[in-house]
Amino acid sequence: MREIHAHDFEDFITKNRVAVVDFWAPWCSPCIAMEPALKRIEEEARDIAFAKLNVDENPEVARDYGVMSIPTLIVFINGREMDRIIGSQSEDALRERLSNYSGSFSP
Repeated sequence: MREIHAHDFEDFITKNRVAVVDFWAPWCSPCIAMEPALKRIEEEARDIAFAKLNVDENPEVARDYGVMSIPTLIVFINGREMDRIIGSQSEDALRERLSNYSGSFSP
């Protein structure tokens, strides 16, 4: 999964029709635990762009989007927030929720 930063965040969410940003931190064990599931989902949902943003290194972006706890996944469509998934989720729960945004998803 691609890592983005404050300087390329807006570009990422506006240049991809559907973008999912994983707000995380390296010390967050639920964030680390969800990463393999997100990578598998990323391989299936080819019409969704996935990226992760380290909240410790980019606190201004987390603040601007009101991210109060991690992991938080924000789904953007054409640069606008459409959905927010807060807290650790199972792979099945993530797949079901994100299938709403992908035409190529194979749940």
